[in-house]
Amino acid sequence: MKVILAGIEYVGTTTMANKLRDWKTEVTGEPFAGGLIHDHSKIPHTSGHPDDTTLEEQQQILALSPKLKEMYHRYSIYYHIHHYFGVDDLTVGMHIEESIYARKYYGYGLPGAPFDREATFGQMESRIKTVTDDPIITVHMTADAAVIEQRMDALKDSPQHTNSPLLKADIPEIMAEYKRLVVKSDIGPKLHVDTSVDTPDETLEKIVKQMEPHFTDYDRAAIAAHSAA
Repeated sequence: MKVILAGIEYVGTTTMANKLRDWKTEVTGEPFAGGLIHDHSKIPHTSGHPDDTTLEEQQQILALSPKLKEMYHRYSIYYHIHHYFGVDDLTVGMHIEESIYARKYYGYGLPGAPFDREATFGQMESRIKTVTDDPIITVHMTADAAVIEQRMDALKDSPQHTNSPLLKADIPEIMAEYKRLVVKSDIGPKLHVDTSVDTPDETLEKIVKQMEPHFTDYDRAAIAAHSAA
């Protein structure tokens, strides 16, 4: 299974990525490829390979020019596309998230500019289709704007959100952009969960139920073999 979790900051994408990783290991006996979650689509905070960016590293990233920020992320995304050669992958945000942050906060990928993210969005998805025939399952995670605001107040100083550019006033616009780009995407099935009220465990249960019809033959064989072991 190849999964992208897409949704505004504070909606729970990282929490759900960790839960999906644990769930997959439990039901198949195998983690996602390399045991990794690819949570690299926001800057300056990125997770993994091998650890989170430090505060010093985040300042170094923020000091890059828009041109260098664009290169940094474009290269990263094209690198991560090649993970789809494997049998599974778990990514947060990917090109959906990067496109939103690029144009809203970091001054690159703008209409008519080199590497306009409206244009490269389709190019990236076309590249994905040349790499794999498997469905890329996009899980659009949403929550009420008021809930996002409450979580922002509670979590804004947590390590996962250091140097985040997101402002409360931007929440409706950012959520609308996630919805627009999820609709625009055509690399596979699109699922939806709302995390306003449900617990993380309840959200995981809903995601897994929606994912089941889209499991690959490899997924089903791995689940059957592990349950029989």
